[in-house]
Amino acid sequence: MMGLLGGFLLFLLLASPALGQLPSQDILALLAFKKGITHDPSGYITDSWNDESIDFNGCPASWNGIVCNGASVAGVVLDGHGISGVADLSVFANLTMLVKLSMANNNLSGSLPSKVGSLKSLKFMDISNNQFSGPIPEDIGNLRSLQNLSLAGNNFSGPLPDSIDGLMSLQSLDVSGNSLSGPLPADLKGLKSLVALNLSRNAFTKGIPAGLGLLVNLQSLDLSWNQLDGGVDWKFLIESAVAHVDFSRNLLTSTTPKELKFLADISETVLYLNLSNNKLTGSLIDGVELSTFGRLKVLDLSNNQLSGDLPGFNYVYDLEVLRLANNAFTGFVPSGLLKGDSLVLSELDLSANNLTGHINMITSTTLQILNLSSNALFGDLPLLSGSCTVLDLSNNKFRGNLSVIAKWTSDLEYVDLSQNNLTGTIPDVSSQFLRLNCLNLSHNALSDAIPEAVVQYPKLTVLDLSSNQLHGPIPADLLTSSMLQELYIQDNMLFGGLSFPGSSSKNLSLQVLDISGNHFNGSLPDDISSLSGLRVLDISANNFSGPLPAAVSKLGALTDLDMSTNQFTGPLPEDLPDNLLSFNASYNDLSGVVPENLRKFPESSFHPGNSKLEYPASSSGSGNSPSGSGGGKSLSTGAKIGIVAASIVILVILILIAIVCHYKRISRQFPSSEKVSDKNLHRATKDSASMKGKDNKGGLVSADELVTPRKGSTSEAPSQEEKSAVGGFSPSKGSRYSWSPDSGEAYGQEGLARLDVRSPDRLAGELHFLDETITLTPEELSRAPAEVLGRSSHGTSYRATLENGVFLTVKWLREGVARPKKEFAKEAKKFANIRHPNVVGLRGYYWGPTPHEKLILSDYVAPGSLASFLYDRPGRRGPPLTWAQRLKIAVDVARGLNYLHFDRAMPHGNLKATNILLDGLDLNARVADYCLHRLMTQAGVVEQILDLGVLGYRAPELAASKKPSPSFKSDVYAFGVVLLELLTGRCAGDVVSASEGGVDLIDWVRLRVAEGRGSDCFDSAMASDSENQQAVKGMKEALGIALRCIRPVSERPGIKSVYEDLSSI
Repeated sequence: MMGLLGGFLLFLLLASPALGQLPSQDILALLAFKKGITHDPSGYITDSWNDESIDFNGCPASWNGIVCNGASVAGVVLDGHGISGVADLSVFANLTMLVKLSMANNNLSGSLPSKVGSLKSLKFMDISNNQFSGPIPEDIGNLRSLQNLSLAGNNFSGPLPDSIDGLMSLQSLDVSGNSLSGPLPADLKGLKSLVALNLSRNAFTKGIPAGLGLLVNLQSLDLSWNQLDGGVDWKFLIESAVAHVDFSRNLLTSTTPKELKFLADISETVLYLNLSNNKLTGSLIDGVELSTFGRLKVLDLSNNQLSGDLPGFNYVYDLEVLRLANNAFTGFVPSGLLKGDSLVLSELDLSANNLTGHINMITSTTLQILNLSSNALFGDLPLLSGSCTVLDLSNNKFRGNLSVIAKWTSDLEYVDLSQNNLTGTIPDVSSQFLRLNCLNLSHNALSDAIPEAVVQYPKLTVLDLSSNQLHGPIPADLLTSSMLQELYIQDNMLFGGLSFPGSSSKNLSLQVLDISGNHFNGSLPDDISSLSGLRVLDISANNFSGPLPAAVSKLGALTDLDMSTNQFTGPLPEDLPDNLLSFNASYNDLSGVVPENLRKFPESSFHPGNSKLEYPASSSGSGNSPSGSGGGKSLSTGAKIGIVAASIVILVILILIAIVCHYKRISRQFPSSEKVSDKNLHRATKDSASMKGKDNKGGLVSADELVTPRKGSTSEAPSQEEKSAVGGFSPSKGSRYSWSPDSGEAYGQEGLARLDVRSPDRLAGELHFLDETITLTPEELSRAPAEVLGRSSHGTSYRATLENGVFLTVKWLREGVARPKKEFAKEAKKFANIRHPNVVGLRGYYWGPTPHEKLILSDYVAPGSLASFLYDRPGRRGPPLTWAQRLKIAVDVARGLNYLHFDRAMPHGNLKATNILLDGLDLNARVADYCLHRLMTQAGVVEQILDLGVLGYRAPELAASKKPSPSFKSDVYAFGVVLLELLTGRCAGDVVSASEGGVDLIDWVRLRVAEGRGSDCFDSAMASDSENQQAVKGMKEALGIALRCIRPVSERPGIKSVYEDLSSI
C-alpha cells in the first residue's frame, strides 16, 4: 500500500511542471485576440505571442505588450505598432485582473462589446486613433474603477450614453474626433473626479448642459467643433475652477448684446478661453472701458459678429494671446497693445475687422506675432522695434515708400505688406532680414528694379513681388538661390533673358517659379534643368522665342507648366514629364504633332495659336476643333430640314429685332404689337449661338422698348414698313453680327420658346446640380416654356417656367465658349457654396452631347436689371430712381462684390448695369453672371473683356494686356463706372455731347469735375433730392468714391474700403 501511494506521489511530482504549462484563461483570451490580426508589420504580436513562451506561473510576461501581476495579465499595451485587423475586445472580459488596456494609434476595427462593463478591474482604457465604430454601449457606466477613458479618433456614432454619469472614478474622458451626435447628457454631476473632458469634433447638438460648474475638479473642458447652440453658460465661466475652456466652432450666441461683459468678472482660474467661430454678438465694452480680463493668458473670440470699439487693454497684465479676427470691430487699434513692455502679449490678431486710423510705431518688447491685415488702416508704414517675428499688414490703405523697413527689427521671419498703396523702390538693404523666411510685397505700386539685396537674405524661402511696376532684369543669383523655394514676380514690367549662373554646382530648392505677364525675351536656357525640384513653372505672356528646350523634360517633379502667349517655335519635346497635371502652350507658333503623353490635356491647351501644330484627337475638318466634337448620332433627313427651316425663321426674327432697335432710336415711339409664335429654343439657339453675340445691354435703346415686361401681354413686333425693309438688310461679314452702338441687349420677353431636349439623342446629356434647392430631369427642363431675356458674348439667356411654377434663368452658352468638360465641371463645383443675399445663386448646369448644348441654371430675379430701371428711355420700368434707392443699390452691389472678393476669392469679371438685377419691391440689388470666365476658354474670356470695352466697363490695364484676365482691381473699376451711371442716369456706352466734342461718360464726368462743376453731372431726375442738403452731400461723396475706383490700377482702392465708404454715407 505504501509503495502504491509513493508511486502516485512521484507521478504527481513529475507531472506538475507539465500541468503548469497548460494555457490559462488569460492566455486563451490573448490568443483569441491574436486571431483577428491581419497585418503586423513589425511582428510585434505575431512573432512573440505563442504558447511556447509562457512563464512558470502561467502568465506570458515575455510576450510583447503584456504586463503581468503574478499569474494574471494586468496590462495589454500595443500602442503605435501599425497593427491592422478586427479587434474582438469582448475576449478581454476573461482577463479578470486587467487594469490597463491600451492599443492607440493602430489600424484596428471592431466595436465596443455590449458587456464592456464586465471589465471590473479596468482603470485605464485607450483605443484612440483606430477605426472602431458603432455605438458606445450603456454598459460602459459599470466600469466603476475606470480613471482614464479615451475613444478619440474613431468612428463611434450615436449619443453619448447617460450612464457615463456613473463613472465616479473617472478623471479623464476623451471621445473627440468621432461621429457622436444628439444632445449631451443632461446630468454629469456624477463625474465628481473628472479633471479633463474632451467631446470635441463630433456632431453634438442642443445646448451646453447646465451643471458643469458642479464638477469641482474639472480643469480642462473642450466642446469645440460640434453643433451646439443656445447661449454660453457665463455663470460656469464666472464661478468654476476650470483653467482651459474651448467652445469654438459651434453655433453659440449671446443672449443679449451686452452679455460679453462677463469678461470683467471671469473666474481667476480661467487661463485659456476660446469662443471663436460662433455667432456671438455685442461689444467688449459695456458703457465704460473694462479694467480686467481676469487672469486670462489666451483669449480667442475670432470669427464671430462682435462689434463696437475695442477696450484699451491698459491693465491686462497676464494676457499672452489675443485673437479678435473676422469680426466687425471699429475705431482705432488700442495703442496699449503695441507699445513698450506694459503687457506680456506675444500674439495679437485683429485682422478682417473695420479698424481704421494711423499707426506710428510698434514698440512692444514681447509681441512676436502681429496680424492687422484686412482693415482700413492708413498712413505711412509704422516704425517697428522689439522682437516681432511675424508681421502682416496686408490689405489696408498704407501708402508711401518702404524706406522705414531699413529700421525694422532684425527678428522678422514673415512679412506681408501686400494689397496696399505702397510706392517707390524696394530698399537695397539686407541686414534687417537675416532671419526672413517669407516676404510678400505684391499688389502695390512699387517701381524700379528688384534690388540685389534680396539675394542676400540667407533664409528666404518665399518671395512675392507680383502685380507691381517693377522693371529691369532679374538679379543674377536670385534664380539660383539655394534656399528660395517659391518666387512670384508675375505682372510686372521686367525684361531681359533668364539665366542660371553656377547652377550646376548648387543644390537648388526652387519649387514654384511664376514670371508671367512680363517682357522677358530670348530662348529658355538649357540649364533650367538644374531646377530639379521645380513643380510649377509659369512663363506665359512674355516674349520668349525659339524652341522649348529638351532640358525641360528633365524637370521630373514638374506638375504645372504654362508657356502660353509667347513666340515659341518648333515641336514640343516628346518626353515632357508624365506627371504634368496642368499644361498650356496656346498662343505660340509651335509646329509638328502634339506628343502622345500630352494628349490627355484638352485641345484648348494648344489652340488658339500654333496653326502648324497638329492635335491628333481633333476632327479632320479643323485642326482647332475640340476633340470628340465630331462624334454623335447623325440626324435624319427630316430633322435636318426642320433645323434648317427653324434656323431661317430665327434668323429673320433676329433681323427684325435689329431693325426694331434702329427704328425705335429714330422714332422714339412704340411700334404696333402682335403675338409671336412659339419656337423651338434648342434649334433656335443652335443657329443664333453660332453668331458671336454682342452684349449690348445698357445702350441707348432699352430692351424693354422691344418687348413688354409681364407674362401674358403682347410682344412688340415690327411694323409693316419695317418688315418691308428686311429684304435689303445684310449683316456685315466682318462683324459678329449687325448692331448699332445705340442698340441694347433685349432683356425682356422676346417671344415664347421651349427648351426642347426631348429627342433621344438630346437626352444623352447630363444635368448636374450644385445644391439641393432644385431637382428636375432633362425632360422637365425640355418641357419648360422659356422667354428670351437677352443675349451677350456668352450666349442667350431665357426665363424657364418649371411645372411647379418655379422660374429659372437658363443661359445657353454659345458654341466654343465653354471649357472642356472636365475643367468645366471642376470649376463649376466651386460655385456650389456661393450664397449671399446680394449675389444671384447658380443652381446647376446641363452638359449635352454636342458642342452647342451647354446650359447654366441660376435663380431668376424679377422685376429686372438696373439698366431697365435707370436709363431715361421709352419703356423704362417705373419712375426714375430716387437718390436713396440708387445709394442702396450701390451699397448692395459693393457688398456682393466684397463677398466674392474676400469670402470666395473670386473676381466677378463681367460687372455692368445689365448684370445687376433688382429683386422684389424693395429693389434689392444682386450681381449676376459672375466668374463665368472660370468656365470659358481663353478666347471666350478675351471676347468678354472686349465687349466690356465697347460698353465702357473695361479697366485700362485689361486693354493693355496680351493675356487679359479679370481681377479684383478691374472689378473695382467696373463698379466705379456703374456708380457713375447711378449718379448721372447715363449709360457707360453713351457718347455725351460737350463743348469738347463727343466724349464718353467717364471723360465727361472728369471734365466737369476738373472745371469745378461736378454737381452738374447728377441726374436731373433726382431734382427733388437736390433740395436736401444731406442727399447732395451724399451724392458728392459717392462721386468722389466713383472717381477713386476709376483711377490707375496702382491707385485704385479695394472693394472692401469702397463698400465701407459707401456704407458710411
